[in-house]
Amino acid sequence: MLTISTFNVQNDIKKYSKTKTELIIEYLKMRKIDILSLQEVYSKLDRDLKKKLYPSFSLSGKYRFFFKRLLVSINEKTPIITNHKVIYSKTYHLPFLPSLLKRVMTKIVIEKNGQLISIYNTHLDVKYESVKEKQLKKILSILKKDQNPMILMGDFNLKTNKKIFLDFIEELKKIEMKHVDIHEKTFKASQYHRAIDHIFVSKKFKVIHKELITNIPISDHYPVLVQLEYK
Repeated sequence: MLTISTFNVQNDIKKYSKTKTELIIEYLKMRKIDILSLQEVYSKLDRDLKKKLYPSFSLSGKYRFFFKRLLVSINEKTPIITNHKVIYSKTYHLPFLPSLLKRVMTKIVIEKNGQLISIYNTHLDVKYESVKEKQLKKILSILKKDQNPMILMGDFNLKTNKKIFLDFIEELKKIEMKHVDIHEKTFKASQYHRAIDHIFVSKKFKVIHKELITNIPISDHYPVLVQLEYK
């Protein structure tokens, strides 16, 4: 079994305390999560997570901007935390103009019971539908080249009734991937009971359990947790 989760931990760099790091790690360990994808991770949180996680877990992924000292308050990464050995890691840059904030997607490859598995984590633009559509197309082009069973997670800033999101699901079906439906809101302030944080998995995975975690008070999002078995 593989336990995975996606969690936008909210960029609160100006009021950061190490309690945030401790609660993320408590969630990771108490829930026995094998792969945790995070969004909106900034330098202070990144630094403390790495210190606390080593050597039991690794944290992979690069920042959206190269000049992190100059752009520290907005220079986030979308890291993937895992207790499995990372065989390969890469950070992709996604289309972002006319938005001023770059967006990235992190990829790692792990081995589970002799099978290579690719895991992706991303955070799409929050403002422009046209930019989100370009970002989804870029993600699809990357996934289509991957021969491994895949897991895609992240904050897509798209509700499940949006046309570009539904079109994305249909395109994923063509490469044997499915959406794990969560019929609740994942952004706390939302007026609608629709998720914007999503998990997609290859059809070779059987979804054993799925859950929205509502008792971690460190973010404006709820994490999504899923347990999988490889068929």
